[in-house]
Amino acid sequence: MYFGIPIILLSYLIGSISMSYLIGKFIYKIDITKKGSGNAGGANAARIMGFKVGLFSGLFDLFKGTLAVAIAAYYTRTGAYSDVWADPNWIVVGSALAVVFGHCYSPLLKFKGGKGGATTAGVFLFISPEIFGILLFVWLLVVSTTRFTSLGNLIAIVVIQFVLALRASTISEKMTDYHSGLPYIAMGIVLLVLIYYKHNDNIIRLSKGLERKFGQSEKKARSG
Repeated sequence: MYFGIPIILLSYLIGSISMSYLIGKFIYKIDITKKGSGNAGGANAARIMGFKVGLFSGLFDLFKGTLAVAIAAYYTRTGAYSDVWADPNWIVVGSALAVVFGHCYSPLLKFKGGKGGATTAGVFLFISPEIFGILLFVWLLVVSTTRFTSLGNLIAIVVIQFVLALRASTISEKMTDYHSGLPYIAMGIVLLVLIYYKHNDNIIRLSKGLERKFGQSEKKARSG
């Protein structure tokens, strides 16, 4: 009964796997949630454990978003879902949100986690490679000019809202053959609120000129 719910729960569990935390715990013998920014994501992993670990952790966070949505999309195409999901796009969207929430609030990390940027990008990599390309371009443009990864996340997720408004119906047909853009527009709004909430500390530091730049140590950020 209600077969979409286990798929959404599976997505949450996939999202809750934190590679930066596991590498820190079992290889470096540290708790990354207590180091640097306390964020269990690629940027803090690079700051604490080096660029290679940060890159690997970031890619893992990205592709777990892709995997979760791919599983949900495959499942909906089998037609094996309850009538409660009259529009199967809600299963895809539910899984997309669940994997990002799992990354941000992992039960393995006492409901701490990352800030959702990479996992959100991974969701869009599957849902719409075109939107992923726009998101990546905006993020790279902002980060390359300002060196603030957090600002890249904040601006990119705003830009994506406008793209989703134009492409939501096309995405829904691609995912499930249903012509309904509302689930994806709703998904974009929820992700926007979540990412801004998770970046609240970054927004405060940006406004005060205290935000760490990419490649900048915590000590330099405080003195600069």
